Amino acid sequence: MRKPLLALVTTAGLGLLSLTLSPAALAQRVIEVSPDLNSQNVPPSSAISGQFDAAGGSAIEPNSVRILVNGQDVTNRSTVTRNFFSYRPDQPLPPGQNRVQIEFRNTAGQNLAVGWNFTVQQPQAALEINSITHNAANNPLGPGSNFLATLNGTPNSQVSILMVQDGRTIRELRAQEVAAGVYVATLNVQASDRINEGIIIGRLQRQNQTTYAAAPQSAIFTTTVTGNVAPQLGGTGTGTGPVSVQPELQPIFTSHNDGETITGRGFTLSGQGQPNATIEINVVARVRVLGGVISAGNETLIDQSVRTDANGNFTLRVPPPAILSSGTSYVVTATTRGTTDAPTQITLYQR
Repeated sequence: MRKPLLALVTTAGLGLLSLTLSPAALAQRVIEVSPDLNSQNVPPSSAISGQFDAAGGSAIEPNSVRILVNGQDVTNRSTVTRNFFSYRPDQPLPPGQNRVQIEFRNTAGQNLAVGWNFTVQQPQAALEINSITHNAANNPLGPGSNFLATLNGTPNSQVSILMVQDGRTIRELRAQEVAAGVYVATLNVQASDRINEGIIIGRLQRQNQTTYAAAPQSAIFTTTVTGNVAPQLGGTGTGTGPVSVQPELQPIFTSHNDGETITGRGFTLSGQGQPNATIEINVVARVRVLGGVISAGNETLIDQSVRTDANGNFTLRVPPPAILSSGTSYVVTATTRGTTDAPTQITLYQR
């Protein structure tokens, strides 16, 4: 479908007239303009172009064409032919409304002009992927295991984890933002999921921007269950052979890494463990004053249980200590209730 025609006005050297003419009254037409008339969210690097259509009128004189963008004459940086004009800005177009005006003369001696507006989108922060990790790097995962991929990047974006299986098949996992800029995707590994050196790629999107990054280590899924295996208790079976037990997923923290700093008053702690499990969380502040020189004792900030959701995610808010001082450390521990695994522990530091 053709774009709308732009009305051209005979100026006769007396200045531009703001008239709207029917196509039959036009001595000349401009068609297929880009960006479109009154278009929104135009990228600032967009080229400006259009076509001259002499059907039913006179051809233009290319040497008479003037191209003005926001009142600035850019003709000498444009491409102009008898049928076409194009201008690519050497700098980004300013955000907000922009106006293009084309002035020219046809072979009948008429001075003509046309103009249109479009709106350039506001500047966007560049998208970044700071890291992408997963739990299938060091030990292969078997049926019943919970694959977990974590991406740290620009907040408030759409994130997917792409699993390139043996260089042929791409499987997409949608990720959830569990904390600002922290995205988590999970997959319950099935017996049919077999991957040898699978490549794990993170894709982060926002509006018309997209960026990718690959995990530094490949993933391996096998048909052999790895992890913790315990004897089956209860039931009425009498067999003595091996039983398949779903391995336990040790809880991890997705909002913070060991050794990171805390800059505000309190912080939000997010992590992941077994789906629908109870995680015991303990946070102890080791308060130091006078720039960390003198210890003011320990304060337990959190000692409670949280329930993970169906994807294994959990989140809770950690309050600040009574004495908030630079140099204070926070020892954060997570343990899955009912297991004998060693607890997951990280230490954070107050700036």
